[in-house]
Amino acid sequence: MTPPRADGASEQRSVCRMCHGGCGVIVQMHDGVISELKGDPSSPASEGFFCVKGKASLELLQHPARLREPLLRRGERHIPISWDDALDLAAQRIGEQIARHGPETVVLSQGTDRNYQEWVFRFANTLGTPNVLGPGHVCFYPRVMASILTCGGFTFCDYDGEPELIVIWGSNKLQTHSDGLIGMKLAKALQRGARLVVIDPRATELSKRAELWLQIRPGSDGALALGMLHLLIEEGWYDADFVREHTEGFDELREHVRHYDPQRVAGLTDLTPEQVRALAGAYGQAQRACIEAGTGLSQNENGFATLRSICMLSALSGNLDAPGGDVLWDLLPVDGRRSFPLAERLSPEQQGKRLGGRDYPVLSMSGWAHPDAVWDAMLDKQPYPVTTLLNFGSNLPMVYADAQRVHRALSGLDFHMSCDLFMTPTAQLADLVLPVGSWLERDQIVEFNAYLAPRRKLAQVGQCRSDEEIILGLAQRLGLGEHFWPDLGAALDHKLAGIGHTWASFQGHGPIAIQPNYRKYRSGGFRTRSGKVNLLHAGLARMGCDALPQYQPGPDLPSGHFRMSSAHSRHFYNSEYRQLAGLRKREPLPRVQIHPQAAAALGIAEGDWVLVRSANGSARFAAQLYEGITPDVVYVAPSWWYPEEQGAASWQRSNANMLTGRASRGGGMGSSNFRNVAVQLEKIERDDSNAQ
Repeated sequence: MTPPRADGASEQRSVCRMCHGGCGVIVQMHDGVISELKGDPSSPASEGFFCVKGKASLELLQHPARLREPLLRRGERHIPISWDDALDLAAQRIGEQIARHGPETVVLSQGTDRNYQEWVFRFANTLGTPNVLGPGHVCFYPRVMASILTCGGFTFCDYDGEPELIVIWGSNKLQTHSDGLIGMKLAKALQRGARLVVIDPRATELSKRAELWLQIRPGSDGALALGMLHLLIEEGWYDADFVREHTEGFDELREHVRHYDPQRVAGLTDLTPEQVRALAGAYGQAQRACIEAGTGLSQNENGFATLRSICMLSALSGNLDAPGGDVLWDLLPVDGRRSFPLAERLSPEQQGKRLGGRDYPVLSMSGWAHPDAVWDAMLDKQPYPVTTLLNFGSNLPMVYADAQRVHRALSGLDFHMSCDLFMTPTAQLADLVLPVGSWLERDQIVEFNAYLAPRRKLAQVGQCRSDEEIILGLAQRLGLGEHFWPDLGAALDHKLAGIGHTWASFQGHGPIAIQPNYRKYRSGGFRTRSGKVNLLHAGLARMGCDALPQYQPGPDLPSGHFRMSSAHSRHFYNSEYRQLAGLRKREPLPRVQIHPQAAAALGIAEGDWVLVRSANGSARFAAQLYEGITPDVVYVAPSWWYPEEQGAASWQRSNANMLTGRASRGGGMGSSNFRNVAVQLEKIERDDSNAQ
């Protein structure tokens, strides 16, 4: 769809997507060309805030290395072809693979959701493949599934509801943001007098402002959550009426957590018994309290169980779906994430073929294949071969565990199509590379818990298209047109019909704020099979998972080793934006944070290059001495690659996923361990030949 263009000076409102935050933006135009971006004070999420990544959007839009036309592999090179030829070829190859091997041998992958996730799933389900690959197992979905299976929906901190106490757990909320929940909301709640507790192995801007900072051992959060449940029950710091009327399994939970006393929990977490008691007391006795659980909790084998325990804390304390607590938002009736994927189109037989479904049934319930199982199918052809990858915006060796294995798996496919803004290490391996637009080049409906808003196409770079337009073109060629639309405008009209809008009317409407409706359970119960909060989940037990959340201690740290963790940067978004000079100058090198005491013992000074080794591999980082971690912990920059270089060195040299390995088969979710990896450090020269 060709968008209208402004003549002369004008302002257009849109929503940034340089990260998951969803900040409102005022786009200033002159003669139809974008001239400046600034924060939108009318945004219900960001209220005028606009971060350094958002301000780099114009550099991204205009970057000379952007892909601008479809490219087809010819030997070691990629040559330009037309869009029609590219889509015809892709449809032909997909159809051939399905006819020869079955639809399940086609895998669709996506990176961090740019508001087109439901499109990828709709395409997969109508195509007949159960295999959609994404980073959800280490990102959002442990939180989503823990909350859904416990209380029937996903909860969000009600920062506007005057919380008395806010617990920030494994999240650096003022630096990184989840969908539609910007740190601005937290900052304003603190200004209004909310008390703050931070649980994080690393000192952050927030930990310095907290009345209580618990510098927990990486990966041990599950033990602390169970210890809090123990104290809430033991001390009577729970809502007895709510527990009696709206929960199932309380007696079993009480018995289960009986052994997680403060002394034992302290030994498992590197905290003191007094700290454990102080945390539980502050939370259990607050009138209104919410817990912001971040990605840090999802990235180890205990993640799903830990997040179940945290949801139970919210329920027992009376903060679930309560003002200032953890709220279950009602969604507007748009055809969005819940209904648009057409999950019902995928037959039970095909669902049963989902890769990793047997070992990771909770992840499979959410619709995702498990990455380890996908690589096995690509490399070992078990339980069946994966021959085809349709990749929408994911740089796979940079973001999945065991990067060497991932790269090897991608190198042997019969057909690989990759859609991206730049020629990434993943796109280099593709047979067909399709150029896509940035957020300024897309018409989209932005659907978050607290608001609905239009994202408007205000620029065109080369021949770039949106991922949605690519899916529409493929669907029409593959005979799936009855489930799709002739163009994107018609699709957006369909999605908005439930709220009485067309895309044309919605573009000029601005954000629609969604206000929380508290304590809905009083009239309708919870959206679980029992209508109650599942403290004990018999259905999980029937699936071979734990009915009550367990904690599995990690292995003891070998002598001479460190616990490796990682944290997001305010300048990059996972593997993105290292091409952008304005951001790269702020963070030019991949860093490993080391405590000065540990660095001195190894003869490492600020800026020295350090080889980090694990049982799985090695990578190089520049040393940054930091007193905000304990001497046995190091933090490495995640997802780092060098766009300015070619070949294996560009993605191997400083890739933290050269150090990570396969996920544990326990827990139902299969979260990879990114937050407690045993590593050794060695000072090196940057060009040391032993670095790989």
